Amino acid sequence: MAEAAYTFTLPSVADDTTLECRVYHPRDVSTILNRSSGHIAGAVFAHPYAPLGGSYDDPVVLSVTETMLEQGYIVGTFNFRGAGGSQGSTTWTGRAETEDFISVAGFMIYYLQHLNADRKSDELATIPSAGDQLLDDGPGLTAQTFTNAPVSLLLGGYSYGSLVLSRLPSPQTTVERFQEAVIGTAAAEIILRARTLAKQTLQTAQAFQSPVVSRGRTLNPDDTASSPTKRSKASPVMIGGEETDPSERRRSHDSRRSADIVRKSVEMPQRIKARIRRHSDKVKREVAPEKQSQGESVAPAVRVCYLMISPVLLPFTNMLCPPGPATPALVYSRRVGEGSAGSLLQQRPTLALFGSSDAFTSSRRLRAWADKQAHASAFANFTWEQLDGAGHFWREEGMMQALQARITSWVSRLSPSG
Repeated sequence: MAEAAYTFTLPSVADDTTLECRVYHPRDVSTILNRSSGHIAGAVFAHPYAPLGGSYDDPVVLSVTETMLEQGYIVGTFNFRGAGGSQGSTTWTGRAETEDFISVAGFMIYYLQHLNADRKSDELATIPSAGDQLLDDGPGLTAQTFTNAPVSLLLGGYSYGSLVLSRLPSPQTTVERFQEAVIGTAAAEIILRARTLAKQTLQTAQAFQSPVVSRGRTLNPDDTASSPTKRSKASPVMIGGEETDPSERRRSHDSRRSADIVRKSVEMPQRIKARIRRHSDKVKREVAPEKQSQGESVAPAVRVCYLMISPVLLPFTNMLCPPGPATPALVYSRRVGEGSAGSLLQQRPTLALFGSSDAFTSSRRLRAWADKQAHASAFANFTWEQLDGAGHFWREEGMMQALQARITSWVSRLSPSG
């Protein structure tokens, strides 16, 4: 299994609970990013139920991660609250875990947007950074330019992770939430962290493209401390702390006061423009209105697909999230309504994989549920397969390899246009 490129923390948009996160890069990430038409897709995959031992070190999670890396995806994994080193504890309703997933999905959207920035396009939108004071140590770091190319994102979950997956809002709703982030909040901090890590990744990619001469010899990428090759031989880059200045950081309990404070949008230059003026050691920030741009919002467009491994169905999930609202996609007997969280699995390319010997849900119920989703899906977007002999944990001989093969086959058939 490849080492993570970055190990870091993010605050949950639910309540600022600190979440452990990892980002893995495919081997050829620098080559892809150095191509003029280089576009790289991403994935976020959620782990099983934390009180039963679930974490981002789960064998199935690591196996899926490895498979997606081989397909050229950047992969993000994370520990829900109460799992691994993440703060907090597992909630009774699962609502906070849904917010945890949204937090990491939002990070990946903006990370990919920055990595896929095409500075050679004739149609560019300049995005001033709410955290420019953190990123002004080099050329081109005070503004990023973006095309309207959509971000390609796969969202997946295994076992309990698939339950949380089916509760996610549409990617458009997620983006709108981050676009309206107030400086100092968790959502704004997540965007800044995505920008910082993307900057570091792009700098590493440039090192591969333009090696420098030092002491009469060519400096190979492997010689640089930030080289992914060098890191894979040592250890991942671990990033702690936060991007936001402590004086501006606002915790979730301060959010109620936001109506009385000027809203500073992190990613919407048509509304405001951040200007930074330094006076000795102090940084003074002014927020000035800016005329409405004739162009469209620079909010990232997202093209999403879904992957579910060993989904758990109600009523079993009543033991996990009893008081919460029913999740339409995982309720066997309920009709899925358009616009509900679960209906997204019918509207976008979705693959569900489960075993015939799943100990948590009978194969008969899983097949009936999957058939119902497939018949209700538009343009045959929902596909599924039952693997004979596989259990819920995929520990049977040859089953993990079979799971990887099915995922590889499906991902390779996904249309680039979504």
